[in-house]
Amino acid sequence: QDVSDRACSSARAPSDTRAMSRRCFNTFAEGSSSSSSEAESEEPGPAGLRKCLGDASALRPYCPCGKSLRRVAKMPSHVALLQCASTYDCCRCEDSILGGELHFRCRTCESVKVCHRCGPGVYIEHTFDIYDPVSREREVQEVPARVLHDRKVRRNRRRRPRGCSVGGFDAADEAALSLAREVVSNVKAVMAEVVASPKDLHDKDWEPDGLLERLLGADNQAQICGALRLLVPAVTRIFEQSPTLQVVKAPCKVFGDLHGQLRDLLLLWGHFGFPATPEAPSVVFNGDFVDRGSHQVELLCVLFALKVMHPHSIFLNRGNHEDATMNKKYGFAKACLEAFGGAGAELFELITTTFTTLPLASLIDEKILVVHGGIGDGKWTIADLRKVQRPLKHSDLQMDSNQWLWNLLWSDPIEDDESSGSSSVFGVHSSPRGKLAVKFGWNVTQAFCACNGLDLVIRSHQAKRGGLGFDVMHNQSLLRVFSARDYEGHNNDCAVLCVSDSGEADHGSEGVLTIRPQVLSSLRK
Repeated sequence: QDVSDRACSSARAPSDTRAMSRRCFNTFAEGSSSSSSEAESEEPGPAGLRKCLGDASALRPYCPCGKSLRRVAKMPSHVALLQCASTYDCCRCEDSILGGELHFRCRTCESVKVCHRCGPGVYIEHTFDIYDPVSREREVQEVPARVLHDRKVRRNRRRRPRGCSVGGFDAADEAALSLAREVVSNVKAVMAEVVASPKDLHDKDWEPDGLLERLLGADNQAQICGALRLLVPAVTRIFEQSPTLQVVKAPCKVFGDLHGQLRDLLLLWGHFGFPATPEAPSVVFNGDFVDRGSHQVELLCVLFALKVMHPHSIFLNRGNHEDATMNKKYGFAKACLEAFGGAGAELFELITTTFTTLPLASLIDEKILVVHGGIGDGKWTIADLRKVQRPLKHSDLQMDSNQWLWNLLWSDPIEDDESSGSSSVFGVHSSPRGKLAVKFGWNVTQAFCACNGLDLVIRSHQAKRGGLGFDVMHNQSLLRVFSARDYEGHNNDCAVLCVSDSGEADHGSEGVLTIRPQVLSSLRK
């Protein structure tokens, strides 16, 4: 073991190098990109190999270069220097590798560092078998916290995530998690009733008695406010610890604008799969959860509960309506006052503060960028987005230096067949949405995808009159999805995009992602 590290400064690899090494390692570990026949023919290491996210059988104890990983435990020369010892990021799970911790490295590739939980070592399961000689029954139980002895420094030295300027992180407490489970259970019951209803309705005509109380398990307005004071801070802590650009694995589903139309969302879930189930293992909600609709508060509570209950499967992107200025103009502020009474102003401020911490985009399998509005002038990179710090208030987004961030939420694509004039579908043009917003042509999208190694951009932000809820544009490099039907009199269907991996990967190549729109029909067509 190497104990020669005397450095007190951070030894993190540059973000681009780290991201590239993580992609290489992930691909190699999944057995899809190995070019070394010798490495492929070798038997896996000892029993109990564990891949942090997935099957242990898929793990290989090798670096992408084909060489074996070696165990390392680097310690400073004196124990007093342990607090400022170098830390690294595991290229499998992104957790911190603290000073002195056992981990794995490649002798050749400096950027490949794997924590002991993801590497080819021994994995201690979190359940155990117990046999009662009196009852002669055998059962499986969870390992209790009292026998899990972890370094105290881990909680204090936990890596600050890229994309957020915040302090320490405490996991959502048991009470918030219990509330989230209750909300998810209750919304499933409501969903079953909506799906079984013989008569379809617009969301604005759907008026079930005490819906918010039922979802939160509350009996009165005071209990509703208490539940929000528990749920909102818990989900805020999760957002604060999430990167600005969230990493999502296929298969997954992508929802567009919802605008408080909870009944449409329940129908989409009922017919095409509830989040965090085999039909929808991961779900991206691409902004605009509130404003204008009839059930804004209820819908937001459901999304927040899902995020608390499934923080690694549910991904919420910020939209242009996750903004206090917009909310005061388009209805969410009023909805909070009606739902929470005297506490409405307080809880509105609490929720809109949470909006400032929302991630701005999601990246699916390093191939598909999901962002609410668009790419603006396209003169930025995925690496730039990863470096963006949050929280971001309305005034922050309007700064000259952040105009590209404003356009992540506000820009629109120019449809390829929008005008017969050839010049109007190229490049960047002013937008009717305001002086900071722009419209971008297909050449901007194509150049942006080529520069960033992407195949597709998914965006929302627009309801098309008489539309299907989705549109394919810019030479199949851009896809729009909208998930609120008959929005503002547009007579539109609503849709969700199902992203799946075809699994058709040859040696040294990546699998092909397949996108299938799933549509809920308009009531007005």
